Amino acid sequence: MKYLNSTLAAVAATVAANGAFAQDAATKLWKGDVEFGYYQQEGNTEESSVIGKANGKRSNGQWTYDVTAEGQNSETTGVRSAERYFLSNRLAYDFSKFNYTFGYASADKDRFSGFVYQATMAGGYGRRLLKNDRMTWDAEVGPGVRVSEFETESDAGDGQITEAILRMSTDFSLAVSETATFEQKLTVESGDENTVSKSVTSLKTKIVGGLGLKISYTMEYNEIVPNDTVHMDRETAVTVVYSF
Repeated sequence: MKYLNSTLAAVAATVAANGAFAQDAATKLWKGDVEFGYYQQEGNTEESSVIGKANGKRSNGQWTYDVTAEGQNSETTGVRSAERYFLSNRLAYDFSKFNYTFGYASADKDRFSGFVYQATMAGGYGRRLLKNDRMTWDAEVGPGVRVSEFETESDAGDGQITEAILRMSTDFSLAVSETATFEQKLTVESGDENTVSKSVTSLKTKIVGGLGLKISYTMEYNEIVPNDTVHMDRETAVTVVYSF
């Protein structure tokens, strides 16, 4: 738990520090969010859970770079019950007002998923379907490759699967009011061996300055999973968020 707290603090400090740099006096190079949530129960049941997320976006001319980091750790009566880390990077180049190309890479390590890790690399074409003062809506599609390593090999000796995939994603953002923003992200990575789908729905409200609250609901579905694990993971999180 101490290691995770230190890691999340380091990630938050790094992203926040990057956000402090300015391209000039009026324009920031980085913008994004740092989130943190903590839960603890003592008595008949001793349980604690910590979750941290950070994302940053940097735009420079026709280039846009996104980085996302997430970590979660839960313990029940001193026994680890959840541990997950996620990191992704995305680089996009606008070749016209509404069209762009992108490259994407991610790594997902969930101790209780039955996978040692799942890593993805993809690239392709993106289209800005909608952009105005209140809404943005992007969609992307492209080929890639995914590596999945299982904790336990099958009878056939398959401990790791490398497969070609088609990655499709959409990202919608709506400013509901001056202080509230709704976001919906959906990703599907389809391969011959497995299809992984992920949906993240969130509502962020501003309290004062850069501080706010965020509630999110995440669903992740693996079509093929190791024995004794479920196909669908669900997460509801309420976090304090700092926007820069």
